Amino acid sequence: MNCRTCILAILIGLLLGAPAGAQEQSVKEKYTEKIRKMEEMFWAASRAGTTIRGVFVEGNSLFNGTTTPQDRPYGKPYTPEELRAAKFSAERNSKVFLLAQDGTLYYPTRPRGEALTQSEQAYRIPRVLTEEQKKEGLFTWSTMVPMVGRDVEVFGEVYPGYAGVKGIYIRSIAFEGEYIVGSQEE
Repeated sequence: MNCRTCILAILIGLLLGAPAGAQEQSVKEKYTEKIRKMEEMFWAASRAGTTIRGVFVEGNSLFNGTTTPQDRPYGKPYTPEELRAAKFSAERNSKVFLLAQDGTLYYPTRPRGEALTQSEQAYRIPRVLTEEQKKEGLFTWSTMVPMVGRDVEVFGEVYPGYAGVKGIYIRSIAFEGEYIVGSQEE
């Protein structure tokens, strides 16, 4: 028997020998531990002031001058009509950016060195919930497109970027309210 056959035999034996519930429990425990660590990192970064507070804005209207969310009061980047148009454009694959409270523009991206295989805007960002939000049973993730115009706090890796626009890999996000894909009320 070669080494591959031995390893395969051991793995099959382990899989067949373990009760099905034990495997499921193990996966669930690993996920729960991962979420707990992510939340701890987020809240520690928030207390240290290393998270970024901002609003998601739609790129086409921002760069062609149709809207000027950077010139509006923080937290109110769009009029209701502009918000509908920005979300419509974002849904049709216009790029979404994070406009930070300090005016810095961030382009959400994947981690350094990771090739992109799907639409970045469809990436599920793990959501950090407060204890109250956990009791409400809110969504535990979000994507960027439905978040256009919303005030958020993000934690992640910031990259130098180009021409004043920085890159950011968003590891986790926190925001008020519910996140329901396709919901008209947010």
